[in-house]
Amino acid sequence: MKILITGAGSVMGQSIYKALTYMNISEPLEIHFANSDPFAAGRYFSHPKLPVTATPIFPLARDSNYVDFVLNYCKSNEIRIIYAGTQHELEKLTELHMQLPITATIPNKIAKICLDKNLTPLTLEKHSVRAPWTINADEFIKKGFENQPTILKPATSSASRNIIAVKSSRDAEHALSGRGLVPQQFTAQEQLIGPEYTCGVYVDRYSKMIHTICFERTLTPDGATGYGKIVIDERIDEYAKAVGHALVKEGMEFGHINVQLIVDSKGPCLFEINGRLSSTEAPKAHFGYNSCAAYFYNLVLERSYDEFAPKTQGEFLRYYEEVYF
Repeated sequence: MKILITGAGSVMGQSIYKALTYMNISEPLEIHFANSDPFAAGRYFSHPKLPVTATPIFPLARDSNYVDFVLNYCKSNEIRIIYAGTQHELEKLTELHMQLPITATIPNKIAKICLDKNLTPLTLEKHSVRAPWTINADEFIKKGFENQPTILKPATSSASRNIIAVKSSRDAEHALSGRGLVPQQFTAQEQLIGPEYTCGVYVDRYSKMIHTICFERTLTPDGATGYGKIVIDERIDEYAKAVGHALVKEGMEFGHINVQLIVDSKGPCLFEINGRLSSTEAPKAHFGYNSCAAYFYNLVLERSYDEFAPKTQGEFLRYYEEVYF
């Protein structure tokens, strides 16, 4: 069986590959590890249990021929499942979810809810799930808020880029204009105070069970998780599952999301949802929670994944390695 992973140069793509090496499948598997750059490190990986057999060069996700290129590559190489290893490719690959039902992604409609930082809280509130108050940054500036701790973030973004903390509308206006940023393209969101957690949430296609794992984390400068520690907290688990149920009601039949949340004095509250797999797929798989394997079972083997057995304790550190020639 042939598996395609994109983003061989990204932390997420490499983490997906490593997670798949934990999967127990008797049939031989082959990895096609793609990237637009011939020097993407993942193209030179090859675990003995799960060999990389092809390292194709793909167009950039923003190129007009990207979707057609992926379709043709999958058909000509008999690819059974595609894992999106970058956020940019994810947005394109979710468009293939209906016409090419081998993409390990959530539906395009649900991906858009997760990507749009204004739409996410509106959707959750509709299903009685706590969310931070959120308005467009331009509206926040015009309303003249004072003494209002607020986070400004791009209305559609990932990896914690251009996140700005302000305390008033005046601060917000100065912060954005000083960086040459456009308020209409930003969201103003309630600043939540407390420890930060990342929660994996997987909805199984066949059993319909919602599986979760939670890490307390610290971020690297590029927005990936540099350190994580398993956390067992019933409040967080219930909240993460409630988010999953809300998206199921919106049309998510199955798949994986990352719920990024903070626990404040009122309890858990997310500040965003990443509608994709993540840079923590390998650590999650190591600790008994393999979202990548679940996608393989649901899409390729067409059955439920019953091997979720997350450990109750564990920590990990991310480090960087080199490839030598």
